[in-house]
Amino acid sequence: MSKTALPKGIHRVKKATAAGVVRYHYVCRGGPKFWDSNSQVVEGSLAYLAAYRQANTSAAEAARTHRANEMLTPDAMDEYRRSIHYRKLNARTKADYEKYMTNFEAEFAEDPIKLFEEEESLAEIIAWQNQWAHSPRMYDYSTQVIRRFLNRMRKSGVIKRHFFHDIEAVYRVNRAHLCWKPEEIAAVLKVATPAEMRIVVAMSEGGLAPADVGRLNRGHIEKTPKARRLLLDRGKSGQPTAIAATPAIEDLIDTMDDDQWLIVPALSGGRLTPERAAQIVRDLIHRANADGVIRVRPELRPYDMRGTAATALLRAGCGLNEIAVAMGWSIRHASKMIEHYARLIPEVTDEILEKLERAKASANVFDGDDKDV
Repeated sequence: MSKTALPKGIHRVKKATAAGVVRYHYVCRGGPKFWDSNSQVVEGSLAYLAAYRQANTSAAEAARTHRANEMLTPDAMDEYRRSIHYRKLNARTKADYEKYMTNFEAEFAEDPIKLFEEEESLAEIIAWQNQWAHSPRMYDYSTQVIRRFLNRMRKSGVIKRHFFHDIEAVYRVNRAHLCWKPEEIAAVLKVATPAEMRIVVAMSEGGLAPADVGRLNRGHIEKTPKARRLLLDRGKSGQPTAIAATPAIEDLIDTMDDDQWLIVPALSGGRLTPERAAQIVRDLIHRANADGVIRVRPELRPYDMRGTAATALLRAGCGLNEIAVAMGWSIRHASKMIEHYARLIPEVTDEILEKLERAKASANVFDGDDKDV
């Protein structure tokens, strides 16, 4: 093999000895020696290249070990942020992650990442998590974020192991039985201002979560062969969602001002945040219960309107696959949500279940693979 085919970066040194000049080859300047001219190996031969590769691998491993031994937790967190596994997350998820990541690196700012190879570090992480003991949901989310970070450090070779796995979740909730009744939605609409009504309609008719309502804008409006629809990617999951323009949704679009970009703006006219949307619904529940004869259950949340919207689509003749696309659900989940709603509203149980069974048969929901849409 010619010298032109040799690896780049080899550091060559000549030394005069009593027996003559001896040539030494190193993987790089300051790196390990892998060949000298006194050896029986011919320069450029397959054996020469094999010796280079072995020495280069050993040098790289030594460099990684040294780097890991010297790396502090904030440096490791920055490396995680540069990884494809973090960069591929959507903007909303990154923002959620950062709340815990920046807090974690501040807590362990002076500690080497190697600390988490020790079993005792588990107690230190749990002690850090206790700042969210008041919120089981936030506590579990911190578990998810830090476990993924440490898993990535282990898989990339920065640490050899960690003990922050098999952590039992503390947040348990089943809201499947909670679904807005038609009269409850009517009650909050009765006490709502026009701006507040737009929020309730987008959630109850479009099945939108608080995180997506404030994102709706003119760019999401699409013409269809017969009418219009709203087409957007859900902010949290990135799943495409097509919302049919029901008469109420049509009214949202048609009553926009000419210079209005957001379909459902905040009450002040700016961008509606998820937290504010949820608070507005809570306020409406309180006002409806104070002024009306129909009691709205205070435990209801905006997200619970999604089952109502899905069932309305079924009653309008949509198939399960169409409902799944509109809601950003799997077909199986759409089916379960509608069944829960049917149990909640006795007067429409027979009608809903009959249509649901026909929709299941048409979609073959229990026969094939159920994919998220």
